[in-house]
Amino acid sequence: MCIKKIIFTSASILLVTLLFAQACSRMSPYSLTTKEKNLVEQYIFSDWDGISVTVSDFENRIVVIDFWESWCGPCLSAFPGFQRVIDEYPNDIVIIAATVGWQEGRSEALEFMNKNEYDFIFVDGTELANVLGFNGIPYKIILDKDGNVDSVHVGSSGADREYQLLTGKILK
Repeated sequence: MCIKKIIFTSASILLVTLLFAQACSRMSPYSLTTKEKNLVEQYIFSDWDGISVTVSDFENRIVVIDFWESWCGPCLSAFPGFQRVIDEYPNDIVIIAATVGWQEGRSEALEFMNKNEYDFIFVDGTELANVLGFNGIPYKIILDKDGNVDSVHVGSSGADREYQLLTGKILK
């Protein structure tokens, strides 16, 4: 009888630990509805010079739409990993860094761009962020080389994990 109680208690502790670990995962997959996927795949962004940018502009490349703001530590921790992937696979990937417009706008984005040398396409993502309705950043939508939504991730586990995630998508 006592052994059953110990086994039950141990199993309960293990289950709670696993559930807690899953809930606290810093990079969690999410999904979009078919309507949201279609919107993302056809969305027309505007860069900070007013030039239109769409996913279809980058045929045969993986496109990462990364929603961010410059005050977001996890957002910025991912950027070196993104840049490393671009440096190693320049013909295979594009990073669209889309500001969400929660606390910042054009002036903050331009200031960040001028202070940092990332080979990203910086765009205003405010409208799309509002339509998608997510409430946490970084929020990444990864599209495959055919321009279709592959996966969605919220959070960041740092530059090395972002690098691994994206190189895995490229080499797949």
